[in-house]
Parts: sequence; structure tokens; C-alpha cells
Amino acid sequence: MMTKNKSKLLLTMGVLLVLLGAYAFFLDPIIGGVGFLCGLWTIFLAIKAFRGESLFKSSSDNEEGKKR
Repeated sequence: MMTKNKSKLLLTMGVLLVLLGAYAFFLDPIIGGVGFLCGLWTIFLAIKAFRGESLFKSSSDNEEGKKR
């Protein structure tokens, strides 16, 4: 589980990726678009981590769901 400080750092990195991706989009649309999408994904993960949810499902979570 991530701490609040790490979540804030991840959120800051995501915002920077979005801003730099938007700037790079005007120079090279492919690279800028990829950077922008990576920034959005990072922001999504940071918000999930900030709420205390797990970032990815583990295989043990899937097996417990099947047993129920």
C-alpha cells in the first residue's frame, strides 16, 4: 500500500506528464499523445492510491472471488 506522500508525488508526476505531453503534442503529435495518455493513467493510479485502494488486482484476489 502506498503512503499519502508517495501518492502526492505520483499525482504531481502525472500532472507534469500531462502538461509536457500537451506541449509536445504540438511538436510531434505521436510522442505528445503518448505522453498525455501516460500522464492521465498516472493520475488515475495516484487517485486510486490516495483513496487506499490497491493499484492492481492480484491473482489471489481473483481466486477468492471464484470461491464465493
